Amino acid sequence: MSLKLRLNLIITGLLMLIVLAGTILTLINARQNVRAEVASAERLALYLFDTALFNNSALVLRNDEGRPFQLQRLDHMRHLHIEFRDLQGHVLDSNQPRSPRRVHSEAPDWFEALLNRITPPWESQIRHVEYRGQLIGQLVITPDPTYEYAEIWKQITDSTTLAIIFFVSVNLMIAWAVGQALKPTENILQALNELERGNLKARLPGFDLPELARIGEKFNRMVETLELSISRNHRLTQQLITLQEEERKSLARDLHDEFGQCLTAIHTDATVVLRQAETKYPEIKDSAAAISELSRHLMDLVKGLLQRLRPGILDELGLEAALHDLADTWQSRNEDAEIQFSSHGIPPVIAETTEITAYRLVQECLTNVTRHAQAKNVTVTIEREIRNESIDLRISVRDDGKGFDPNRTDGMGLPGMRERVEGLGGGLIVDSSLGQGTEIRAWIPVRDEA
Repeated sequence: MSLKLRLNLIITGLLMLIVLAGTILTLINARQNVRAEVASAERLALYLFDTALFNNSALVLRNDEGRPFQLQRLDHMRHLHIEFRDLQGHVLDSNQPRSPRRVHSEAPDWFEALLNRITPPWESQIRHVEYRGQLIGQLVITPDPTYEYAEIWKQITDSTTLAIIFFVSVNLMIAWAVGQALKPTENILQALNELERGNLKARLPGFDLPELARIGEKFNRMVETLELSISRNHRLTQQLITLQEEERKSLARDLHDEFGQCLTAIHTDATVVLRQAETKYPEIKDSAAAISELSRHLMDLVKGLLQRLRPGILDELGLEAALHDLADTWQSRNEDAEIQFSSHGIPPVIAETTEITAYRLVQECLTNVTRHAQAKNVTVTIEREIRNESIDLRISVRDDGKGFDPNRTDGMGLPGMRERVEGLGGGLIVDSSLGQGTEIRAWIPVRDEA
C-alpha cells in the first residue's frame, strides 16, 4: 500500500469517525428535542382548547360547518393530530386537511423506525368535553413527530453531504501535497536502480525538503565510500591475480627447465638401456621398458601441468591462437561433443593480465562443460567491441547441456571468474536454467591495459 493511499485512508477513517460521532450525538439530542417540541405543542393545544371552550362554548359547539371547534385553524400545529370525537367515536372535527399533505423531504422508514425505537412511546392525550353538565364527546390529541423526523433527517443528510465534500476536498489536497512531497522519491529509486546495475557514478541531486536532503547527502556519501572500497578491492584483486600468475609462470618455468629436462634425460637413458637389454641383458628388459613408459607418462603429466599453469602458446602466439589451441585440445578430449570457436577483431597487443584472465575464463567454462553440462554442442565466441570510447573484449561460452540454478554455483568456479573479471573493471553474466543449457557472457576492458 502506497504512502499516499495510506494517509488518505487514515484521514478518511478519522473523518468518518467524527461524522459517526456527530450523527450519534444528533440522534441523542433529537430524542430530547422532539419530545420537548411535541410536549410544548400539546400544552399549547390544550390551552387554546380550554380557553375557547370556557369563553365561547355555545358559539363553538353550534358551528354550522360541522366542525364544532374549527380545529382546521390549528393545522399549523404539525406535531399534533387533534380530533374531536362524539360518544360513538366518530370524528367530528380535526386539524388535519381532508387530503393528506406530503411532508417535504420525508425521512426514510428505517430512520423513523430507529427514532421510534430510541424514543419512548407516544401517548395520546384525551380531554372529555361536557356541555351544560352533559358529556358530548372527547378531544384526542395524538403526537405526530413525522415533521421533526424529517427535519432531523434533512439536518443529517445536509451535514453528511457537507462532510463528503469536505472529505473529497481534503483527500485531493492531501494526495496533491503528498505527491509533491514524494516526487523526489522517483529520483531516489532511479539512483538505487542505477546502483543495483553497478553504476557507481549515480548521485542524488539536492532536495528542498530537509529530510530528503539528508537522505540525498547520506546516499551520495555511501556511494562514494562504496566506489572507493570497490576500487580498492579491484586493485587488490589485480595484484593478487598478478602475483598468482607470476607464481604460476615461475612454477611452470621450473617444471619445464628442471623436471622436464630430468624426465627427458631419464626417458632417453631408459630407451638406450632398453635397446641394450634386448640383445645383451634380457633379464632387465622389462624393467627398462617400465622405466621408459613411466618417464613418458610423467612427461605427459608435466606437459599437462604446464598447459594449465601457463600455456606457452599464449606467450608465443597470443590470445587468439591460444584459445584456438584450447578449443582443439578440448575437442580431442571430448569426442561426444562438438565445439565451435570464432573470434573477431582481437587486438594484437593485450596486457598480460587481461590476456590471461580471458584465457582462464574460457578454460574454466570448458572445464565446467566437461564436468557438469553433459552438452552436445559448445560455442565459444570472443570479439572486440567499442563501447563508450573504450575497447572491451566480449567473451561468450554457450552450451546446450542440462543447465543449472544460477543461485547455486558451488564447485563451478564462477565466483572466482567473476572476481577476476570485475577486478579488471569488467563484468560477468550467467544465464542458465535447468534443462535449457548455459551461456556465460563477460566483458573485459582492454584499452587502458594495452
